[in-house]
Amino acid sequence: MPHPKDSQLLQWKVRQQPSVLNAMSRSSYTAFQRHLQFFATPTNPPRLTFTSALKGACALGLDFPVSAVLSLGLKLLYAPFNLTGINITDIPQSSHRSQLSNTTLPTAKKEFTCSELLRLLNQERNPGFLRHKIDQGHIIGFWSMAANTRTHTVSRDDVERFQHGEWEETVTERRRNSDEILPLWRGGPIWAGGHSFAVDKLLGVQVYRSKRE
Repeated sequence: MPHPKDSQLLQWKVRQQPSVLNAMSRSSYTAFQRHLQFFATPTNPPRLTFTSALKGACALGLDFPVSAVLSLGLKLLYAPFNLTGINITDIPQSSHRSQLSNTTLPTAKKEFTCSELLRLLNQERNPGFLRHKIDQGHIIGFWSMAANTRTHTVSRDDVERFQHGEWEETVTERRRNSDEILPLWRGGPIWAGGHSFAVDKLLGVQVYRSKRE
């Protein structure tokens, strides 16, 4: 008969196994796959669905209609004929977007404007006109969601995290605070209080919370 402590250890290992497997998988992902993981389901492998992408976009501070358009765009790009979404590991390399991973950031530069980020993109190998335009849209999307709400520049730290596909968590933390509301022209909500209440009730996403909450 197994010792009680052995049974407890076995139960702990079983509980830990999914998180260990997820960490191992994440380390083998490309920067773009790690980026998509934020918008995917917390499964192994992560699955990109309309609902999971909608939650991710709202958590980054985008208005609900803007988030819905972004989620629909991801669905049409990567799983147009699959109602249940697509595993991020099944998205072909040819459909991966640029994370500026092959660019070198200027040593002394601490903040980047949108146009400066686009110039960094030009350092990478030209993938063709259409893919380059899609990559430009991807970079602009990153800038609009990650840039400071007052200076409208992206910090060097955020750009470096973007290069590794791991920028969303830090930005999400900032957007939980009602002091960090995205302006309307960058995809932010018309009424932050109403938006915060609605996405919390509908999606369980906490964003733009007042300091009293």
